[in-house]
Amino acid sequence: MLLNKEQVESIKNRQVTHVKNFALLEREYDFNLMSEFLEERDNRVLTKTNIGNLRDVYQMLNVTDYLQEFRTFFDFLLKTFKFTPDSRDGVELFFSFAAQVGAVHDDTENVFIIGLKGKTIYRVYGVDNIDYEINKGDMIFIPRGIRHKVIALTPRIIASIGYFDKKLD
Repeated sequence: MLLNKEQVESIKNRQVTHVKNFALLEREYDFNLMSEFLEERDNRVLTKTNIGNLRDVYQMLNVTDYLQEFRTFFDFLLKTFKFTPDSRDGVELFFSFAAQVGAVHDDTENVFIIGLKGKTIYRVYGVDNIDYEINKGDMIFIPRGIRHKVIALTPRIIASIGYFDKKLD
């Protein structure tokens, strides 16, 4: 996991921060892996975030301990930014089988998004609207309350690591 001093300071200062090649991911994250997760876990971990067909976005809740790398990402960010643990903190997976566009929203937690498969644009709204391209191994930090939209250019899988600690507020 690679963060330079400027990126760490940017995150500490609640700035949207884009990190190319944050993690070297050797595992192949694909939809067969998602299927294996679902077979092994309680079906309540999966939700659809909208209604449709192949354009649905699926969310797997509480996957922090599914794979060692999820726990490693979670612990690394927790320790690097000295978040106060909250029972709602954790790793979730979002995936979709087709390109799609999500609604503009903001999150109640500070989120670190890591690309696992596919190409996704995160459009962040502010004084200027800025698009950030996330590919496998890339990361973007989006502080709580920052409006953004997800534009999946391909089928995709991302890990969303959220911390509810208000330390960055």
